[in-house]
Amino acid sequence: MKRNWRLIAIKNRVSLLIFSLVLVLFVAGCGKDENGKGSSDVASVKVKNGLYITHEGQENTKESALLALNLTVTNHMGETLELYPGDFTLFDSDETKVPAEETIYDDSGKFKVMDSADLPDGKSASGYIAFRIDKSKSYELHYQPSVFDPDKKAEPVIVKISGKDYKDQQKDILDAASAYLNVVFFGKQETNYAKLVANDAKKEEEQIRDLFTENADFGEDISPSETEAAWQAFKKTNGEKGKIDLNVQTAFAETAEVEVTPTVLNFNDMYDAVQDLRDQFIDDNRGKYPDYNTAQKAWNKYLIKHIADVFNNSDVKESDESYPIKLIKDGTRWRIDSEKRTENYEFESLSEVMTGGY
Repeated sequence: MKRNWRLIAIKNRVSLLIFSLVLVLFVAGCGKDENGKGSSDVASVKVKNGLYITHEGQENTKESALLALNLTVTNHMGETLELYPGDFTLFDSDETKVPAEETIYDDSGKFKVMDSADLPDGKSASGYIAFRIDKSKSYELHYQPSVFDPDKKAEPVIVKISGKDYKDQQKDILDAASAYLNVVFFGKQETNYAKLVANDAKKEEEQIRDLFTENADFGEDISPSETEAAWQAFKKTNGEKGKIDLNVQTAFAETAEVEVTPTVLNFNDMYDAVQDLRDQFIDDNRGKYPDYNTAQKAWNKYLIKHIADVFNNSDVKESDESYPIKLIKDGTRWRIDSEKRTENYEFESLSEVMTGGY
């Protein structure tokens, strides 16, 4: 009887061992994930990192956001593996298929998408694939290797994805753009400027002030201190009466583009206010000056002295156009691309409008 119990125990152990082995093989065959990784006999997939991006002006919400996963695929099949972005699919908890976004691109070249490739055995390929998801939900990423040999069966590699695990830079980008425009063009105080923006605010503001001086064209008789006072008055009035509307057009890991629609003062719209001031000057100084040149110089001084009143009595106007500005990641902050060069003409156009010109 003891031998029978011993035999039964041995059989149970053997059965348990076989069951465990089958379970391990089954899990390996299906390519289930472990900490952002999944593998099979054919290939392995690793999620290196990921983030929410913005493309073609479609800003993210909690329910609809574009998640870009930076994936690495490694070939283990013993021969060349044909890799296609279409081999990747996302499924939600209801097994609803979420297709990959196929038209994602970044002009800067710093956002590399997953491309089709012939992947030799033992080699890896990396790139981003994007899916529009709900940030609060969990998903499964399925990679179905393209194996064309009828004698070989490739099980899908599966990696779990949680929408809560990834960062969206959209707010940081908007905050950085807003802080830059408010400080440099409107003269406002932004306590988080140094935390958000990499640009030197003082140097940026000096460049914009020089552009304002060109647009205003107060005349040669006006001193630098008088021009500076006019600039400060212009910024103050613009900051009080004007506004900027911002929309994120693109947002990737290292680059972004924000569309700016300004509502600001414009010198061409100040005719009535200037004419009223000129009439007052003529009434107050009729017959006082011996010639036109002397009167003109006096008028220039009078105008610059009362320029703040002109600004205050003029209405701001929304621009007929919107202007995209480029942002580049600089450490943990964003740098607004304000460099004066041909391909950055949109920023120059925005600067013209924000300083009273067209």
